Amino acid sequence: MNSNTATNQDLSFDKLDSKKPNGLIIGKDEFLKTNVSNKLNQMFSYNIQTKDKLDDSIELITHSNFNLVIFDIDDVENESIERVYKLINHLQIPCLITSSEPGFLNKLRLELDNSYVSFLPKSILNSMFKETVQLLLNKNKEGTKLKKRILSTSGLPKTKTVIFLASFLILEPVLKILYLKFITGFNWEVLMRTVFSIEGFFKNFEFWAIFPLAGYALLSVRSWSFFFFIGLQLYGLYAYFAYEQFTWPYVAESPHISSSFLLISNLALMAYFLVPAHIRPYWNETRKIWRNTTRFGTNIQGFFKHHNQNINTTITNISETGAYFTSTENLSIGHKMQIEIPINGELKCLEAVVRRMQDTAHKNYFGYGIE
Repeated sequence: MNSNTATNQDLSFDKLDSKKPNGLIIGKDEFLKTNVSNKLNQMFSYNIQTKDKLDDSIELITHSNFNLVIFDIDDVENESIERVYKLINHLQIPCLITSSEPGFLNKLRLELDNSYVSFLPKSILNSMFKETVQLLLNKNKEGTKLKKRILSTSGLPKTKTVIFLASFLILEPVLKILYLKFITGFNWEVLMRTVFSIEGFFKNFEFWAIFPLAGYALLSVRSWSFFFFIGLQLYGLYAYFAYEQFTWPYVAESPHISSSFLLISNLALMAYFLVPAHIRPYWNETRKIWRNTTRFGTNIQGFFKHHNQNINTTITNISETGAYFTSTENLSIGHKMQIEIPINGELKCLEAVVRRMQDTAHKNYFGYGIE
């Protein structure tokens, strides 16, 4: 067997052409493995190995030097996908993930950091394979990977700071009680009886819950986390500036220093989340609550009108409220258009608005999400 032929055997790379890059294809689809092996050999001149079993693949990736991994995730459990992804991310190996379910790939695209990963549905694998792999390899050159590692390392202190402040927020009621103990000198029985004499839901909420809930929201990357955190901070600001002297929850002329420090910290955090990279994990979760319709992968040929011309395009996924297509035309966010789509033998003429735009694997094409 020559070095350009895919094999399922544990063929060591020292028997292959050492001048060629090494690629691994993971999956049970024999047709896909043969097809992709041929493409990698013809287009990129790779030494190819293929593996059916995931555990064998992980073992091979750990102990070998691969320049590219192709991962077919059909019939693979989510936990196994996560295992491979973590290993790929740790070793900084470019990985192309493919599946026959475009909707599931879109879900992964939102959930996973795509620094070393690209996603390609099987339905367009033949037409977009070369461009997608080339783009993946270009964004993972040695200099680029080093820059990503430096940025990742530089981001660690920020994460620790967020964890520290979130913990401080959760413990704020305890710190407040300790502060009251310090300034009043009351014994614990009198102090706790005084604290538990707070009347009214909102007064109790301000004393016991507002800061711990904000801390929990900060630590929980959920669909509600960001808006919930910001809402609590806005309410905290209102309660702080609307405070009446010598009333609960501070029983002092003005809110004490711990609350002032926390509010300043929270304002700094709100500014911190204005940076797109910091808000992205929360926003990726949050925007899912607005998408309540099912997406379907398609290959529908349609066209839209732009500058009084009919522009041909391919609808690659569609839902009840929107669709996604690619085009060489440069359209702006908010651009209104008429798009015609053949459905069940009938040509549907629909009004549409461009809601998002993204780069594609092909440098001359743009991807558009329309409503």
